[in-house]
Amino acid sequence: MFTTVLRPLVALGMFVLLSMSAACRGPASSRSSSPRPLPLEALMRERTRMLIVDSGVTATIVEPETLDPTRAIELILYALPNGNSTAETMGRTPRDSGEWRYDIQHIAAQTRLLRARGLTQAVVVYLEAAGKSWPEWRRVRGYPEANARIGRMVDRLRQDVLNTDSRRRYTPVNVTLTGHSGGGSFMFGFIEGQETIPSWVERIALLDANYNFAAVHGPPLQTWLNAAPSHTLVVLAYDDREITLDGRKVVSDSGGTWRASQRMIDWFAPRRPLTREMIGDFQRWRDASGQVEMWLHPNPANRILHTELVGEMNGYLYAMLTRRPTSVTPLAMPGPPRVYQGLVSHIEKFPLDRDI
Repeated sequence: MFTTVLRPLVALGMFVLLSMSAACRGPASSRSSSPRPLPLEALMRERTRMLIVDSGVTATIVEPETLDPTRAIELILYALPNGNSTAETMGRTPRDSGEWRYDIQHIAAQTRLLRARGLTQAVVVYLEAAGKSWPEWRRVRGYPEANARIGRMVDRLRQDVLNTDSRRRYTPVNVTLTGHSGGGSFMFGFIEGQETIPSWVERIALLDANYNFAAVHGPPLQTWLNAAPSHTLVVLAYDDREITLDGRKVVSDSGGTWRASQRMIDWFAPRRPLTREMIGDFQRWRDASGQVEMWLHPNPANRILHTELVGEMNGYLYAMLTRRPTSVTPLAMPGPPRVYQGLVSHIEKFPLDRDI
């Protein structure tokens, strides 16, 4: 069952045009030729459809108005963070301070900028679980059953984007698994439910979402990375060990993404050595091939940077653009300021601006 909703967005004026022009300029050394920019109006025109892909799970599919059936589709499966709706994750201009959740991730605006920077076939799917929590959704259903169901969801979504005869005939689909916070549970569920990670998964990007990493996840990730040089693993995290909220520590003495990232580094070290260097405010850990990138913020001010990594620091945008063909303009690194601000929608209501 699905409903189709077309949401053409209105051009935002000369400010947007100037912002896009600046955003599409990258360092000359980062690419051999600049991609031809898409017209602003084309960037703002999108098609939105909703699928119910499992009990209590919605998949909101947002694609550009026109896709080239002779070119690969970049299917980005974005598993939502705990407590956030699909509309909040897409983002828009908030009307007041009570709507702060609409102004923290901005995956819709960042995806429009992906297309402007050359990833013109990017289709994003927002995956929202009942209760707005992928960890709880898996726990309630039992992990083996939940993992199998996640695998079936991904297969269904791969087939759904090939929903015209021309696409079925010509179009390969490259899948990215990504998400923020508790959305990492969706990705680890997918990994745990597969004998091997399929070759059509091109990219896995854990955006402060690698809490669950354990040694059991290392071998399938290593096998997948070895299977093709294009396979890319990106991790963004920060030192969350001492952060507090309302006077209480946020993570346990064994939890958090900083410790999870150290477990990843320790696991890969004897098998795929990672080199550490400081770039701006981040530690960047990278293997010799560049297939593994981990950007870790030491957080000397002991601030809560959890969602800032995704939105304020353009983390989603960076993770989607790194290690692309030269026709795609990357970001040099994650970090502020927002480079996508001119593409944030002012529309106040989305099709899924409600609880499910």
